[in-house]
Amino acid sequence: MKDKKKLRKEVLNIRKGLSEEEVIRKSKLITEKLISFEGFNNSNFIMAYMDFKNEVMTKFLIDHCLNLGKTVVLPLIDSEDGTKKIFPYELKDREESVKPGTYGILEPVKQFSRKIDPKEIDLVVVPGVAFDVKGGRIGYGAGYYDVFLREVRDDCLKVGIAFDIQVFSSIPKEEHDMLMDAVITESKIYR
Repeated sequence: MKDKKKLRKEVLNIRKGLSEEEVIRKSKLITEKLISFEGFNNSNFIMAYMDFKNEVMTKFLIDHCLNLGKTVVLPLIDSEDGTKKIFPYELKDREESVKPGTYGILEPVKQFSRKIDPKEIDLVVVPGVAFDVKGGRIGYGAGYYDVFLREVRDDCLKVGIAFDIQVFSSIPKEEHDMLMDAVITESKIYR
């Protein structure tokens, strides 16, 4: 667990050092790889996230999906029975139907969005701090995605997107950590 926290801190510091130009350029390359990924075209319900603090930018992907008529879903952190977790909501407009939510990250406005059954989602684009070449993932430490990814269908594609600097040959894993089906960076697709 200590190794995970140490690695998380190191990678976040490195990622923070990327310039805005680098983030934009690399995010566009990652988006190109993702939209040409074999499972993308057959996916009608695609869950993305709104990027935050030098994460891979998702606006290019979201706009592309909306232009294709795909249903774009975003996570909204809310409480159920006293436990905070991810609830998926449809995104109609990337700028108008979101507001700052948990941790200041943009989330769908509940009143203007349709809640989606996790079983409807075909592909989940998963953020992370670090990944490994076998699909291992270190998130931000809250465990929201590890819990949520157990709610989607078994054939739902789980795709991590990250910059090359976030991918390692191996990372510390715990029993509850969910593996990605693929990890896409600006230079490579790991499966």
